[in-house]
Amino acid sequence: MKKKMLALAALATCTMAAHAQSNVTLYGLIDTTIRYSTNENAAGDNRLQLTDGVMTGSRWGVRGVEDLGGGLKALVTLENGFAPDAGTLLQGGRLFGRQGFVGLDGGFGKVLLGRQYTLGHDALASFDAFAVANNAILGYQLNYSGLRHDNMVKVSKALGPVTVNAAYTFGEVAGNTSTNSARAVSASYAAGPLNMGAVYQATHNVTSAFFGAVGAAQASKQTLFGVGGSYQFNPVKFYLGYTRNKLDVASYKNDVLYASFNYQLTGDLQLLGALHHDKLERTNNAGADGTRWTSALMLDYYLSKRTDVYVEVDYTKVKDGWVGLANNAALGSANLFGQDSRAGVMVGLRHRF
Repeated sequence: MKKKMLALAALATCTMAAHAQSNVTLYGLIDTTIRYSTNENAAGDNRLQLTDGVMTGSRWGVRGVEDLGGGLKALVTLENGFAPDAGTLLQGGRLFGRQGFVGLDGGFGKVLLGRQYTLGHDALASFDAFAVANNAILGYQLNYSGLRHDNMVKVSKALGPVTVNAAYTFGEVAGNTSTNSARAVSASYAAGPLNMGAVYQATHNVTSAFFGAVGAAQASKQTLFGVGGSYQFNPVKFYLGYTRNKLDVASYKNDVLYASFNYQLTGDLQLLGALHHDKLERTNNAGADGTRWTSALMLDYYLSKRTDVYVEVDYTKVKDGWVGLANNAALGSANLFGQDSRAGVMVGLRHRF
């Protein structure tokens, strides 16, 4: 009798575990780089530095999944961004500045609520071999769409090879639901070696855009349209993307065309390359246009599945209205200080856990 009771208790325990199975994962990534670059001040001097996350932002996070039964799961992610060279918090000092959301995943699709990556980021990252590098020189095409939004609801549903997404960001302004709000839709298609996608995103009351060319006095609605894709020709994967950003005020426009590749030289070694062309119209109050070219090559060697070392070189050239626009402290590491070009080389070490 005692053995039967123990067997029933064990069975009940297994049943409960199967019905409400959950797991929590601690994960992270640290990327630190030694970089040498030209034209790092108004005098045109060069700079040698140890910096953080040039290719991928350093982070640690907690990811949880609970099986609620019937194909329904609860999801939670809290992700912190930090600078390993100085031990400081990023994203304005937020504890979980990269991501912080909760959601449900089931037969109806996936619903996430909280601070998240925008659909603009999700789409554009899939069009680029560097996946929108943390390096401001390489990831500039995302600076116009917003990487993350607070107060966002994101919904997605997979329909065979097609995935459709929609998102809404609450402005949280009393008396006006549109102020500071955003909305977006996107769709992607994946079949074999081919991946394609498109995105539309509109953000109201953008107070500083195009690297500060439009200030708070000209707050405006900003719209983003992007389309692109990739194709795998073993051992090379090619990427191509196009985005257009537009502000309602003063007809500010930005067109970016970017092409890149990832060549798997061996099982542990890969070569990445990218070429970006950026054209801005009416980049300042005088209405001057400008162009910007950026190119990069990176050799990436994996010491293990979680640790890699890389060497990267890049070159940026700006012309006309872009020269003045790039002389802006708000650009951070992409500030050209009134110069018309910059060359850089870096060696990095990256570890995932």
